[in-house]
Amino acid sequence: MDTKKNHTDDYDSPWKEGMELYFKELMQFFFPDIAREIAWKRGYQFLDKELQQVVRDAEIGRRHAEG
Repeated sequence: MDTKKNHTDDYDSPWKEGMELYFKELMQFFFPDIAREIAWKRGYQFLDKELQQVVRDAEIGRRHAEG
């Protein structure tokens, strides 16, 4: 029996979904002082795609044209 997996294991998605689902509660538990300062009624938005772009840009590094 072949035990090799033919797909990529996805360990990040469950964590991300859990963090998004329980973000307020996690903040209140781990960072109660900060959570009290957040205006939760204003809502919030996860910017994971923007963070991925920042990380990708940092990995590439700044490029300079040679003159």
